[in-house]
This record gives sequence, C-alpha cells and structure tokens, in this order.
Amino acid sequence: MDKKIEIRFEKNNEVNAEELIDIFKSVEWRKNPNNIVEAFKNSYYITAYHGEKLIGFARAISDNCYYTNIFDVIVRPEYQKKGIGKKKMLMLRDTFKGTYFFLTYTEGRKEFYEKCGFEENDRAMWIHIYKS
Repeated sequence: MDKKIEIRFEKNNEVNAEELIDIFKSVEWRKNPNNIVEAFKNSYYITAYHGEKLIGFARAISDNCYYTNIFDVIVRPEYQKKGIGKKKMLMLRDTFKGTYFFLTYTEGRKEFYEKCGFEENDRAMWIHIYKS
C-alpha cells in the first residue's frame, strides 16, 4: 500500500449490511447483520473510503444539546495507524461541538481515545443488554 493514500470521508451516506459486517469481521467484532443497518439509520455516522472500498466508520447518537455517545469507531486493520480513526473522531467532535461526549472502548484502545482528547470518568455506569 502507498505511504500516502487518498481517503474520502462521507457523512450519513447509504450503507449496506454486507459492507458493514465485513468491517466488523475485519477487527473480529460480532454484530447481528439483521440489526446493523437499522443501528446506522438511527445514528449519525461517518464512513471512510479508499477508492470505492469501505475501510472504516464511526457512529454517534446525540441530543445535539447536552450529550453525545460515540459507538463503533472501526478502521480495517491494514489501514490503521494512518490517522483515519482520529480524523473521524475529530469530525464527530466538530459536528457535536458543545456537548459532553461519552464512549466505551474495547481492550487495548484506551490510548487511542486519549489521543483524541478523552479522559477517564469514574462516574459512568451501564446495563449490559437489558432484557425485562
């Protein structure tokens, strides 16, 4: 791969389940193909392309006043460490400027989010997949 590659970023463009699931598989995350497009429809998201190939995305849900939650910041392994993930994070921060940002991260990714300006917060809680 060239050292300097041209990456195109798009916002809320049309995506399909196969492309999205392929990205999740590339980083060994499991997502239900039946739900993934619906999750994206209910989110604000940024996609990254090398040519016509989807190489990553990041999505967020926000009330546009107080709170923004960031989910699924993913870049295909062969494109990582090229600033693509950080660029998507900065785009999300600019889009939802003036809100509090929250996220959870997977093992080994804390340093990446710290480089994007995030800090630990000991006052956050969650329920893992609530089922009544």
